[in-house]
Amino acid sequence: MNFFSFILIFIVVFVLQPEKGVHCESYNAMYKNYIERVVSHIYSQIISYRKQDSNNTMDIDEAVQPNSKMLNFRQKYSYIIGIINFKYLEILRKFLYLIKLILNKGQKFYEENVLNNFILSIQIFERFLKNSKTMIENLYNAMKFLSYIDTRFLFSEGFIPHPIIDAIDFIHQFVLEISLETNSFDLNKSPYEISEKKFENLTVFHTDASKRVEFYFQNCYFMDIILAKDLENIKITGLPLDLNSKVSELHNEFFNKIVEVWYKNLGFEEFLNPKKAEFIPPIDPDTVQNDGIEALNIMRKESGWEKMNHISIVYIGKKFSVDQIINEEVTNINFRIKKEHVSQLLRCRFTEVMKNYRTLLSSMLSICNKDTSNYNNNCLVQLFSSFVKSKKMLKDFYEALVTLNKSSIWNVIYFSKSNLERVFVYVTNFLTLLENNDFSLKNIDDNKIEIVKQLLKIFKNNLTSFSSHLSSDMKIYDTLCHINDKFKNVHHYINYFKNMGNISTDLDPQFSIQIMLNACNFFDSFCENVSKSCYEDLGFEKLSHCKNKELDRKLL
Repeated sequence: MNFFSFILIFIVVFVLQPEKGVHCESYNAMYKNYIERVVSHIYSQIISYRKQDSNNTMDIDEAVQPNSKMLNFRQKYSYIIGIINFKYLEILRKFLYLIKLILNKGQKFYEENVLNNFILSIQIFERFLKNSKTMIENLYNAMKFLSYIDTRFLFSEGFIPHPIIDAIDFIHQFVLEISLETNSFDLNKSPYEISEKKFENLTVFHTDASKRVEFYFQNCYFMDIILAKDLENIKITGLPLDLNSKVSELHNEFFNKIVEVWYKNLGFEEFLNPKKAEFIPPIDPDTVQNDGIEALNIMRKESGWEKMNHISIVYIGKKFSVDQIINEEVTNINFRIKKEHVSQLLRCRFTEVMKNYRTLLSSMLSICNKDTSNYNNNCLVQLFSSFVKSKKMLKDFYEALVTLNKSSIWNVIYFSKSNLERVFVYVTNFLTLLENNDFSLKNIDDNKIEIVKQLLKIFKNNLTSFSSHLSSDMKIYDTLCHINDKFKNVHHYINYFKNMGNISTDLDPQFSIQIMLNACNFFDSFCENVSKSCYEDLGFEKLSHCKNKELDRKLL
């Protein structure tokens, strides 16, 4: 008991080092001040829009007008996110309405079999989408910037609205594809047949995009009376409904006006390419940010992420898929949030692996325990042999975790949802167990049975301890991770190994040992696949620029 009390005191003293606490608080304070300046700038512009659109009259009840001195930071943040979410969805609705007008004209020509006009309408449609590229891209970039704000470090737990980026992301991807498209259609087809196919694709896009936008629009609940009033008073620029000779100019005028008012004037151009010191995001002096950015940009292009598509992280109440986490370049602007997302995703994946690793070892141990005494030792020898082979996987895990820490992607912050420290402890404990005990049974004499018994006791004690700690971690797993594949239990794997074939009957004296061989082969393949997907295929071997950095002393 005294030993554990000493360890606890040591941990408390170590974690609460004054200089470390002060520094962490200082950096978080700098980050919060930076975000407050951003939010205040957007807020002041939105307030000016409200005043302009209400014609500076006093009809609006003074009691419900937002006052920058009365609203705290959390309220201001929620206010601007609410306004921008709603207004951007309004813009997308207007954009889709214009598309509908063009589609209706094309549909009319199609039904009347006026081929030249139908082909022309498709060309107009494509030109319209290409002309909208700058507007859509800017709105998308604005939403992306807002999604980079790491609110976990700004506000205590509670409801915080998220930027609605999913709807505009879908539209942005389609417009980008149209803008980059050269000619992927069959050249043997006539212009009419090509236009017909394009018309079909454009119609499907409009239907899908409209559903997405309407879903988010109908589910934007604004309970705040201030926000509800301002949404009525802040207007979007009018639609160009004339589709005659000046249609292109009218559309471009609409696009340009949106970009000017809802992108540039709100400050997003400056935020994304900051020149003023007040809008340059702070850098944690304890991290070598350039190393982290380079490492993440190398890793995100690797194939190993495909093995994690069944996992999403839950970050401040919102789910993020693997694609959302790794699909864009990492920069100084988004490094803070990206490293948290990647670390939490890897915590989910690595914990999943360790959970399956434990279950497989427990299954193999259970098979040996149910074996007859004649075969028990042989079974354990097979188990220990596979356990030794898993050392490569554990070493690769260790190297991956060390590299993440040295590259400033993962910082050891206790109780953080992105903290990989528990996985690090599991891996190092197993490596230590393998280093200190000869589970290979290569250097044994006639006392083989006694040695196997000693190793079994050590193995079972460590496995029990690991299982206990892992069970504690798994209690919060669902709050961090959403996984499509359900975890398999020991009973499932034992039945699976029994049904793998090559076994004649339960009465066969080789029945049990064959089950064990099936289990060992499965376990060996599992470890090899994990090494490949979680180390090689994530590009850790390519991060040579981080190898000579110092490891966080908490991990030494």
